[in-house]
Amino acid sequence: TESLSFNISSGINAEYGGTGAVVIGNLATSDLRCAALASNPQLVDSLLAALHCDYSSDEMMAKVKHAALSALRNLSICETAKKTLRPHLPILLSYIRSDMPMLIFKAVACVRALVRGSKAIATDLASDKQLVKVVVELPDRFKYHSGIQGEAPRLLSTLIVEATQTSETISELVSTGVVPVVLKMTQTKEYPKIQVEGWLAIQKILNLLKDHEAVLSAGVFSSCEECLSDETNPNVRILALNIIRMVSGSLKGKETMDALKKHLARLLTNEEDIPAQQLAKEIKESLN
Repeated sequence: TESLSFNISSGINAEYGGTGAVVIGNLATSDLRCAALASNPQLVDSLLAALHCDYSSDEMMAKVKHAALSALRNLSICETAKKTLRPHLPILLSYIRSDMPMLIFKAVACVRALVRGSKAIATDLASDKQLVKVVVELPDRFKYHSGIQGEAPRLLSTLIVEATQTSETISELVSTGVVPVVLKMTQTKEYPKIQVEGWLAIQKILNLLKDHEAVLSAGVFSSCEECLSDETNPNVRILALNIIRMVSGSLKGKETMDALKKHLARLLTNEEDIPAQQLAKEIKESLN
């Protein structure tokens, strides 16, 4: 394509390189297009070259690198392109540790897409405690960057769900502070898909952890309560109820138990959500 020619022939010409990266990113908006673009062995190399070039100013550097990472991010969603991009993960991971939020955001999103579907990569990255801590700290470091606020927790939840874990490795992961960050995902009611991702990660943690205290102390019950209303997506509500079932034996305090019984009583009369009604019945019986 013409954009690819711009990118490849630009060398250290930042304007051509940036233009090529932007157009490639705009083209890479479907699996079919991404597969066609990624089939050209020079494409990924040209985008990576744009990340390594010297630029005349910091502003130009940021713009071109952002364009290149955006293009790589779009490509990374395509299953065919993932095979081409995965060997270059170390380069993308280096940008997660940078101090430029616009680049961090794109790099985190790209890494998350490449981790999905690869148990080996997820397991490797999840065992990198230093990397996990960096990602855990991103939302606090960049509180006013909505992209990072959304993507960092999603990368963590993907690592938890996709990786091969044991009770020991999940305990190590929890010690980095992932639970409070992932729990925030469960409160994004406008995005049920993200809520589901968060609850699946919490569910796996609870399945493997011998002691649920770290999850309980992070406020998991309160987060569950927020997902039990009639307005909540049914898939999210059933996951939150299942989390309550998993921790019900560890819940303490009259106020907490009274709140739980109140929620269960309401759900038991909800004829429009039979799965939630049945699970509420099981939880109630287990408390008696």
